[in-house]
Amino acid sequence: MTLQAPESSVAYASFGPFRLYPAQRVLLEDGRPLKLGSRAFDILAALAERAGATVSKADLIARAWPDTVVGEANLRVHMVALRKALRETPGRRYLGSVAGQGYALVAPVQWHAPSVATHADGQPTDRAELVHALAALPPRHSLVTLTGTGGVGKSTLAHAVARRLEPQFRSWCVDMAEAADPAAALAAALDLPPATDPASALVAHLRERPVLLVFDNCDRIVALAAAFAERLLRDVPGLCILATCNEALRAAGERVQRIEPLDCPPPGATTAAAALAYPAVALFAARAAAVHGGFTLTDADAPAVADLCRGLDGVPLAIELAAGRLDLFHPRDLLARLDERLQILKGGRRTAPPRHRSLRASLDWSIDTLSPAERVVLGRVAVFTGPFTLARAVRIAAGDAMTAAGVEDALATLAAKSLLVASRPDGAPACDPHQFQLYHNTRSHALSLLAQDDPVFARFAAHCTELANGPDSDMLRLPDVRAALAWGFGPHGDAGAAAALLAATVPLWWEAAELAELRRWLETALRAGGTDRTDAGPESGLEGGSEDALESGLKTLLGTALGTVCVYLEGAGAGRAAYARAFALAEHLRDAGRMADAFSGLVLEHVLGGDYPAAVALVQRFQDGIRGAGSRSAQLVHDRFAALALHLSGEQALAAPLARAVQNATVPAVCTGRRTALHTDENVAASAVLARARWLLGYPDEALRLARNGVLRARAVGADAPLCQVLAFAMFPVAWWCGDRAAALAALAELEDAARRLPHWETLARQYRHGIVEDAPGGWLAKAPATGPHRETLATLSPRYADSGLLLRAGHGDARWCAAELRRQQGERLLAAGGPAARSGAEHLFRGALLLARNQGALGWELRAATSLARLWHGQGAQAGAQALLELVVARHTEGFGRADLLAASRLLAQWTLRKKTGAASDDAAPVRLLA
Repeated sequence: MTLQAPESSVAYASFGPFRLYPAQRVLLEDGRPLKLGSRAFDILAALAERAGATVSKADLIARAWPDTVVGEANLRVHMVALRKALRETPGRRYLGSVAGQGYALVAPVQWHAPSVATHADGQPTDRAELVHALAALPPRHSLVTLTGTGGVGKSTLAHAVARRLEPQFRSWCVDMAEAADPAAALAAALDLPPATDPASALVAHLRERPVLLVFDNCDRIVALAAAFAERLLRDVPGLCILATCNEALRAAGERVQRIEPLDCPPPGATTAAAALAYPAVALFAARAAAVHGGFTLTDADAPAVADLCRGLDGVPLAIELAAGRLDLFHPRDLLARLDERLQILKGGRRTAPPRHRSLRASLDWSIDTLSPAERVVLGRVAVFTGPFTLARAVRIAAGDAMTAAGVEDALATLAAKSLLVASRPDGAPACDPHQFQLYHNTRSHALSLLAQDDPVFARFAAHCTELANGPDSDMLRLPDVRAALAWGFGPHGDAGAAAALLAATVPLWWEAAELAELRRWLETALRAGGTDRTDAGPESGLEGGSEDALESGLKTLLGTALGTVCVYLEGAGAGRAAYARAFALAEHLRDAGRMADAFSGLVLEHVLGGDYPAAVALVQRFQDGIRGAGSRSAQLVHDRFAALALHLSGEQALAAPLARAVQNATVPAVCTGRRTALHTDENVAASAVLARARWLLGYPDEALRLARNGVLRARAVGADAPLCQVLAFAMFPVAWWCGDRAAALAALAELEDAARRLPHWETLARQYRHGIVEDAPGGWLAKAPATGPHRETLATLSPRYADSGLLLRAGHGDARWCAAELRRQQGERLLAAGGPAARSGAEHLFRGALLLARNQGALGWELRAATSLARLWHGQGAQAGAQALLELVVARHTEGFGRADLLAASRLLAQWTLRKKTGAASDDAAPVRLLA
């Protein structure tokens, strides 16, 4: 049996004498099918999709063996088979290999869009399977009506079905678009004299063979067409009618077939091959090639064309019109100007009916059939950018003499006329209400019919705000918020209502990781609000009536949010000004909750900038501000940041119990609902501080356990920011200090995954990976934070990060929490450099580090300083003093004896004891590596 070549209506790739049809799993050479194993075919298809690029061995194995674990040997076997099938020779090479990486299809590859079948007037169909299915309906169904939105291709399909049935039926096509009387239109199509009843003529034709009538474009006379169709089918037995209309005729015996738009690629289509597998993109490419000779869809243009087709709802007419505008616009330009679709999508075929010459004309044809009330409802529900329920539609569209019942009736009509799509979300139970959605094209036109000062916009913004603040906030979608904000901050909008909506939806923007856009809206809102008279604080003399207080309170919230976004996008210091203004406003209002939000951001700016005394002072100022307010949540925020500021100021004995108290007070899940400015759960934040403080106090086992518990809590909270904080600030450094390399690497991997949408934490994750774990050369050091706790933490993990500026800060009494370790590291570097004064200088630094750590109660740093000093003394001959010092510090530990620092100290003591017994000479003082 000879395998037939695929039809020309599918996409394929060509290279050399070969044609590859991925969907049909066929490879042709000069038109002849080649035998190729399924694994080899999958490999070739993967290489063709990324022609010219090296595809990794892992990707090829995953493609060919998706559910099986195999080795590279299997891949090599099938590559050999593939080369044999392609009949490669030294002068005819198609496949290349890159040692240790993968393989590539090195021959020039051209992807071809499917050719589109056409009927007599050149209108593309490209729906062979659907035409075949529709052609099977007559004569089982005597009346079939094709419904669907305007431009979806109903007429094209009807004519294609009539052509396919020509061997069986005598057919006439009757265009009802401009007809006032369907009987007269049919008589004219049959070349009958005026006022002749066509039924008798049809009976005569039926004596010869079956008759199929195509009643095309019945929209304007749908009631007359339905009655006429019923009469004909009653009077002419054996007659079949195929009608096209945006809505069902609702005639007796009617079979309705809805015509859906063409399938479009999902977001993320990156290659021409992947995009062309979808009919919408294939139609665009085919029409573009027909109108603009030589057009070929490239990988570079494929994402834009895919997004364009999706934005045009997969409607064939809109796609054809867009393809025809490639004479003026690149696909990316068309996509960028999609909001102007009604202006630029025009210029259809001159021979086409007027309604098919532009997108606006096509939409006008459908909308003109609506009643005034239906037009009003259509325009009002067009404010929704995506799916909406019946209840939401009634809430927005009712009013101004439009009743709820009137809205419901209008929606039913709009759905019947294919202007509205009714559906139920995937996976939703049958009891869930249906949702409605406008096609993008219809929505654009409907919005253009609304007056810019229509009250529906204000109702929509208020409704979005209500949803955001209520229990049904999950029903609110960011595109709806975006649309409401655009109106609110526009020339005809209400900036106050928009600002309230923005404040209510800040968490929604964070969850969507749309931080750059959120910053733009926040800046717009604060500019729209003007300069607040309370910026100067209480000294301004403003009495602060309720209206002013509400306005200032809103500005406080928005200013705090702006500061937070700026920090995440740009790093430490970027949000300080916004936080300071918000904190001053909140102080003036004596609003403990909003003061806590602004305080948490401003104190973190001090912390991240390394100004720990300013952070401590702000903590005290905040405590004074909320004293007497009785706000438990505000007090928790204070205590959390007080613990952080004290920890970084070197006061571990004060920081640890305060952090533990916050942790104990926030154990129940209900305490995690309120977040501070930087969206971190108080319990998680307290766990991070407590873990670090306990390690410094000499409890490494407990510290590691606390860090792990913090990670578990952050996972339960379910937000990336808390997880990033505990992983980056506690879990990774504590594990590294403990010498637990496996735990540190696991924490880093989780941090890298969680920080993908948070630049602030992503930067630190990269420092950990390249600067600490890999100890890689390059520019990583230059990209590290210049100052603050993250730079200081990095310096405790690798001396490379302890630059002269940081050492100077430590020498001046700043960076107190790690100053002892920095001094010790400086002494080790001095010893390693050598020189006449190296040992005395190092001893001075070691003594200073030891004394500072002891004064702070930082037993973790004290052990390291004591190890370095004792080693130096032992090398200088003061064996007894060295051993006594180290034994004294080790003896003060009650846990952590399996951790790196205590292991290093214990081994050193054991070596000295053994040398003393054997009389061996002491080793020279040399830097000691304390971390495993």
